[in-house]
Amino acid sequence: MNTLPIGRGCETSIYVYAIIPAQPATDEAIGTDPASGQLWTIAAGPLAAVVGYGSNMESRSGSREDLVLQLLAHQKIIEQIMHTVPVLPVKFGTFVPDEVSVRTFLERGGPAFRAAFDRLADCVQVEILVKWDVKAVFAEIANEEAVAELKKKWELNVGPSDDASRVVLGGLVKDSLDRRRAALADSLSEALRAVAVDAIAYRATADQVVLHLVLLMKADEMAALDRCLEALDAAHAGRLTCRCVGPLAPYSFATVEIEVVEATALTQAMRLLGVGPTASAAQVRAAYRRAAKSVHPDAVGVGGSAGMVTLTEACRILSLNAETDGRQRDMDEVLSAGNPILADRSVIVSVRRQEGALDA
Repeated sequence: MNTLPIGRGCETSIYVYAIIPAQPATDEAIGTDPASGQLWTIAAGPLAAVVGYGSNMESRSGSREDLVLQLLAHQKIIEQIMHTVPVLPVKFGTFVPDEVSVRTFLERGGPAFRAAFDRLADCVQVEILVKWDVKAVFAEIANEEAVAELKKKWELNVGPSDDASRVVLGGLVKDSLDRRRAALADSLSEALRAVAVDAIAYRATADQVVLHLVLLMKADEMAALDRCLEALDAAHAGRLTCRCVGPLAPYSFATVEIEVVEATALTQAMRLLGVGPTASAAQVRAAYRRAAKSVHPDAVGVGGSAGMVTLTEACRILSLNAETDGRQRDMDEVLSAGNPILADRSVIVSVRRQEGALDA
């Protein structure tokens, strides 16, 4: 399926950083783009997009180090903007072909953008990472009755000390560590959520991490967060280490995703799933499940993998297309509006709360 190359720039592509309320003048300069030296806004009604050319993303090698630098530059620009005007961050790496596409996604996403601005009014994001002293925790676990008894038997040469019993010991230690972390994380999270508007918890990715929490805070309530963190530190006698990053734009709670899809790709996707242009997201998913039964590798062998990939992509773009503006949309409306430039493409817009795979 052919989608226009979002995430890869070209000479005429426009890189989109953020959505903001429209300023008094349209197309006005708003800051500096590391690539072209200037950012500007493109407005449609009450909303505007902060854009640049972002051509440095095309010229970089695509290594992990380069991507990190690009992401940091992207975030720095958004954080500069948020100090002067409310902002909805756009997903890192988003390019659109032209200004017509920018104005189109502002119009199509208008209801979702306005709802997000209302929900996030005067809010900022703060990321909290709490760590504990793993060695001290393991020392405490070693003194637990079941663990200490097993170790004592080994020391007295009573009972087996083979690999199987070591697995038992490892399981006891892991279970205790997990219980302790969960109990402490719940306690910390409850206290922190009490001073926040919203929160998203992420899985701990290392033994030393107790809690990874992203908070949505009212900007004028940051002092309450500071007091909460101080109280938690005192309650745990300094045994915890807390890293607090922010205030940031509300990336985790409302990131704008924009995709420009060629009309031929939508037509092909509808043909593959056997749905019409007014199919809802639920109808698309049901059609996907029916179609998947005939090409799933479990049914047709390894050769079905390519077919599943194609079907999954068809389901993805049709689901997004159906969800744009939170309503079903007729294909004529998607592609026409009397604009020949958009006659061969659709602009799909969503505002995503970033939770799922990492969400606890």
